[in-house]
Amino acid sequence: MNLKEIGRVVGQRAKKGQKRYDTIIFDLGDVLFTWSPSTKTSISPKTLRSILQTTTWFQYEKGDISEDECYASVALEMALSSEDIRNAFQHARETLVSRPVMVDLIRELRPGRKIYAMSNISAEDFTFLQTKSSDMDLFDHCFTSSSARERKPNIGYFRHVLERTGADPARTIFVDDKLDNVLAARSFGMTGILYDDFENVERTLRNLCFDPTIRGEAFLKQNAGQHLSYTSTGVTIHENFAQLLILEATHDPSLVKYTKYDGPFNFFRGEGELTTSAFPCDADTTSIGITCSDHMSPEKKHEVMDAILALRNADGIPQVYFDSSRPRIDPVVCVNVLTLFYKYGRGKQLKECFEWVESVLRYRAFSEGTRYYEPPEAFLFFLSRLFLVAPDVYKRLGTVFAECCRERIGLKGDALALAMRVVCCNFAGIDASGDLMTLRNMQEIDGGWPDGWFYKYGSNGVLIANRGFTTALAINAIKGAGVRMKRPSSITNLKQAWNDTVVRVRVSHSHIQ
Repeated sequence: MNLKEIGRVVGQRAKKGQKRYDTIIFDLGDVLFTWSPSTKTSISPKTLRSILQTTTWFQYEKGDISEDECYASVALEMALSSEDIRNAFQHARETLVSRPVMVDLIRELRPGRKIYAMSNISAEDFTFLQTKSSDMDLFDHCFTSSSARERKPNIGYFRHVLERTGADPARTIFVDDKLDNVLAARSFGMTGILYDDFENVERTLRNLCFDPTIRGEAFLKQNAGQHLSYTSTGVTIHENFAQLLILEATHDPSLVKYTKYDGPFNFFRGEGELTTSAFPCDADTTSIGITCSDHMSPEKKHEVMDAILALRNADGIPQVYFDSSRPRIDPVVCVNVLTLFYKYGRGKQLKECFEWVESVLRYRAFSEGTRYYEPPEAFLFFLSRLFLVAPDVYKRLGTVFAECCRERIGLKGDALALAMRVVCCNFAGIDASGDLMTLRNMQEIDGGWPDGWFYKYGSNGVLIANRGFTTALAINAIKGAGVRMKRPSSITNLKQAWNDTVVRVRVSHSHIQ
């Protein structure tokens, strides 16, 4: 599914009642069209632009004076030849060209929307523009300063356009390259976009006009089997951990590639990368693997859990690796081990582990991340998974969990941290609309979300990210915000709450040392 097809799908969904922007107003000059002030005359580019800022030119754009009167007045004001001014502007008109990428984007945005132009332009220049360009059919109507006898940023011009179109400012987007004009539009309640460069404007328009979940799902499908992780040093790594979490978030095995083990899982799909080649299996990937996949027999699962119990240190805390020469502990790993054990009715066997996790939560020991996990939100996110299978744990920790979620709201974070934060707030029934909006605005043109540093090599701090997992979680966060749950009081309600909050992505078709 390409971007245009995504747009059509979104348009069809919007017709079924989804609230969205139904009107977009574009400036013409330096937005849809570009031109050059460099001419083959004695008038320099700087002088030509200065003329455009004179009161005389403003009067000309509003139709208060004729073209001849304008050139004569400007010539007198600036000690120039009126004929040179006329020739300069004639040459400038000849350089006028449309931006093909903007034309294509507007055509994609058109279905189901009214598209208008609103320009400060003289009658003569607009007549020339209509003969010069074949792209004026993009607009349902073109409003000009010469016909309205007003110009931007005067509020009278905006009032004129809104009255003529009947547009609802709350459902209207305004695009212009001048901040004064954008500010005036916003003062009417419109959503203003300042044109700085095309890529930024395209991303903003897509994020405002198209359903983020449809675009995110298309990104996941288009890159199925290629959602590889990569490091902060630019190295692509082939690992199982993120693949398993994408599988859990989407319930779509076609999106991922991971190794199926009949025993402990390894973080890497092959040899270790950026570490020892013979890398040991670990309790974290193993716990996630057994809870997310279904290929292992019940007997083998319990055999693996017995092996994890054997990893406990003198404090009763399961160590990360199935390798006694690597004595590492991490509270997030402990949470994931607890999730595995509680899911299969063995949570009581990890009393000391649970007590440590509780202390980490109550005293906010996770506030700067952990040895293997970069964002503090990772600890809270994996706790929400534990609550799904352990209602008694939720009953005991739910209040302090909610307090921690509230404390994180509004803090700086990348896309993954924000997605985790919103998912946790959804789970706890907390409004995180500000972070949700920030997350939505981060969506890229291709429909995916940008880098979100997830875990890291404990020995050197090299970070690891996976856009596929960040995107899957962002989709769940956005969908879940619409059905924020009440605090569950039973396992039945808890499962329903989770299903409602962490909504599964539906794609159409069928820790390191």
